[in-house]
Amino acid sequence: MTAAESITASINQIDEKKQNLKKAFDDLQAYRSLLSPSFNLSWSEIDSHFSSLQSSLFNRFRLLQSSTPPPDSDKIETSTAVTTETPLLWPELRKFCEKNDGKGLGNYMIDNLKKRLSIYLELPDAIRCSENPAALVLDAIEGSYHCSSSSSARVIDVRRIFVLLLEALIEINASLTNDLRERARTLAYDWKPNIGNKPSEALGFLHLVAAFELGSLFSNEELCDYVFLISKYKQATTICRKIGLDRNRIGLLVQKFLDTGRLLVAIKFIYEFEMTGEFEPVSILKTSLKNSREAAKRVCAEGNYSLKAQNEATDKELSALRAVIKVVKEKNIESEFSEEKLEECVKELEDQKAQRKRATKLNSLANPQQPQQQKVDNKRPRAANGSSMEYSLTIPPLSQQQPLLPNPSQSLQVNPYGLLSSIVPGVAVPYGNPLALYGSVPAPAPRPVFYEQQTGYGGYGMPPQYHLPYYPQ
Repeated sequence: MTAAESITASINQIDEKKQNLKKAFDDLQAYRSLLSPSFNLSWSEIDSHFSSLQSSLFNRFRLLQSSTPPPDSDKIETSTAVTTETPLLWPELRKFCEKNDGKGLGNYMIDNLKKRLSIYLELPDAIRCSENPAALVLDAIEGSYHCSSSSSARVIDVRRIFVLLLEALIEINASLTNDLRERARTLAYDWKPNIGNKPSEALGFLHLVAAFELGSLFSNEELCDYVFLISKYKQATTICRKIGLDRNRIGLLVQKFLDTGRLLVAIKFIYEFEMTGEFEPVSILKTSLKNSREAAKRVCAEGNYSLKAQNEATDKELSALRAVIKVVKEKNIESEFSEEKLEECVKELEDQKAQRKRATKLNSLANPQQPQQQKVDNKRPRAANGSSMEYSLTIPPLSQQQPLLPNPSQSLQVNPYGLLSSIVPGVAVPYGNPLALYGSVPAPAPRPVFYEQQTGYGGYGMPPQYHLPYYPQ
């Protein structure tokens, strides 16, 4: 076996190995209660990571194979043509396309759904081999569309294949005839009633509209509603261009994202369509962070400030911070946004999670009988109010906590974020008290601050001048 064949075989095994990993992950979930509270990975995150690696590896391999070594004039005659053909991982694709067997192509892709990522890398070149690529793709979709109504999961899988076929057709910019547009129009009208609130249906429908240039058949309001439904997909902005939405409609769509709290989606559209003059992305990013802060506090309150609730809240806030940092770096707005402070907040939240984990382990060592009792009855004790007592280290609700301001005349030191330090010895608790937004960070050269005690948050005081540095003033 040559090196190229060995690499090809290994790439083809990635999907199978990923499925084995999925089985192991599912088995692990059965013991989730025994895992660290900070273990919050979902399979979708793992799958996305490995799919990205798979795509990168395959692209590099194709690039390597497509490079032709310079001919050696001492060994090869100048008349000899040296060619290097890239080996196909999915030769069956080309066979279906060369035969113009659209139905067979669709069924083949559905049967190999789990390997659709590597299939798609060869799909555009394969359908170019067809005498009529647009007809081929339409045959593939029509041949499978009505066969997928038995199971909702099956429907979603089939729609994914339709999207891949239509994306490939858009990529090669195939020629269209009036007859093909009429067939696509009939299919679109048949498809539309099934969309409802299902993003997978809307995504496939919009790709059909884009590939066969059917945008004029539907109202802009309808199309905007469908784009709103698929906004979580990476293709959303591309689809807007393909279906012909004008700048005014895009602006209304962005405003709808803002009004419904989908701020990071709005940011994506603002930058993709160069609308920073109409909207203020920096202000939107700051609002996104404030919203994540409030959401974290709600998670803790609903979870009775248990360690599990605190970790869940921290994870949510970390996710929001990292998303904002990514935008700041990608769009080069470091001069307008304090990226350094965001990184400090990420570091602090990660440290707090680590401290809570260590404190939990120490508490378990100090109370060894508790886990043994759990093993005996395999049940978690519950408090009288019904809340779980899975963690012995919990933060009491606000009504039971000692006030942070015992005497308004006493001097208090605040950290660089204008916040009071944690009151729990040895454990930084950002959510045990709603005022401690990002926990305890020692301030360089702290100075005393005096202010009158305010009521609110269960009697806790708050400096009236409070603002986090990178939040909107």
